Amino acid sequence: MSVAMVPMSDEFGYTDTLKGSISSLFSVGYGLAIIPSGLLLASISPRILMAAGIALWSAGTLATPFAAAHSNMAVLLSARALVGASESVVVPTVQRFLSSWIPTDKKGIAVAVVFSGFQCGTILAYSISPSVIDAFDGDWRSLFYLYGSLGLGFLIPWLALSRDEPANIAQTKQLPPSGSIAKSEVSALEQAKETFQSAPWKDFVRSKGVWGMFFAHAANNWGLYNNLSWTPIFYNEQYGLNVKESAILLVVPSIVGAIGGLSAGSIADKMIQNMEVETVEEVTKVRKLFQGIGLFGPALCLGILSLNIPEKPWVAQALLAGTVGMQSFNAAGYGAANQEKAGEKWTGLLYSITSLPSVIIGTGSVYLTGRLLDATEQNWSYVFGINAVVFALGATAFVTLYDSKKEFD
Repeated sequence: MSVAMVPMSDEFGYTDTLKGSISSLFSVGYGLAIIPSGLLLASISPRILMAAGIALWSAGTLATPFAAAHSNMAVLLSARALVGASESVVVPTVQRFLSSWIPTDKKGIAVAVVFSGFQCGTILAYSISPSVIDAFDGDWRSLFYLYGSLGLGFLIPWLALSRDEPANIAQTKQLPPSGSIAKSEVSALEQAKETFQSAPWKDFVRSKGVWGMFFAHAANNWGLYNNLSWTPIFYNEQYGLNVKESAILLVVPSIVGAIGGLSAGSIADKMIQNMEVETVEEVTKVRKLFQGIGLFGPALCLGILSLNIPEKPWVAQALLAGTVGMQSFNAAGYGAANQEKAGEKWTGLLYSITSLPSVIIGTGSVYLTGRLLDATEQNWSYVFGINAVVFALGATAFVTLYDSKKEFD
């Protein structure tokens, strides 16, 4: 959407405020569905929940150009909300998978590998999307048809190859075979209701560590959502670059982000593995170190960018690459911390609990950025300055509040 937004805006005459509304409705849908996703995840097959999310995501993506073509803003916003709602299953489900499959001293690199997949997807999208638009004579609608179809096609290998848990754990729990999962999920809503009632809600709220994770997550979302939604528009408005030119500049930060996340996860795991005694205090220090880099570092880069928007776009690209690269250190911070605080049953729900308000904050940032740009005649210094402050506040909260003690099992 962030790549398609430039030609869409040219065709339909969208203001920055309206661009922000379209981008933010994705996050509204995500936020509304994140808690239900976490509850369902505690009681049904994660592979089936992931498949359902992918199917709905593809349907919403395919519907987007039809809604835009009929100039029906309510339908367009609903389609974007559906895409966001269906994507809400992904990260909680991944957390559930990692909790089942990955030991403690390898969680950092495991989370980093998954998050690098997000970065690689972004790299591919930014690299391929302009060429797809060109191949279809500048028709941005082709992007949604292509990616929606690819999503549906991915369901085939996913359902054929994915498994909920390692075979030895599945046998110990005497889980039903894959073919009979549907039968056991007839009462999924009832199970979700029971899970909701039995969840340790008060303990979640009282935990300083959970609050630390939330503040870091919220700060990350504020910057992440702005980056994904507004960076192509920044290059277009600030430097007059078209879709293909701005997409080239967007690839490098994503590559740096993938490398940074993998490096952070690997180094954090080695630090934990090399500890003479793996204590809560020592693991906590590792999480705080990497989360500090993951938010204080981007705050510094964006602070520099806000003080002086460079004349050359590649200078801005370098600072944004530093932002994304260091932000990816979150994988060894709050990204891995979630699985340390909760056992397999509650890890997906705990992620959803910290994610919901964080999504609301990230969504608000996208909308407010559009309003701010309209009010200041596209003064991007304000945008980057506010983002820098939010990053710094999130980092401070995490290093002050978080500890790695398991509280919810």
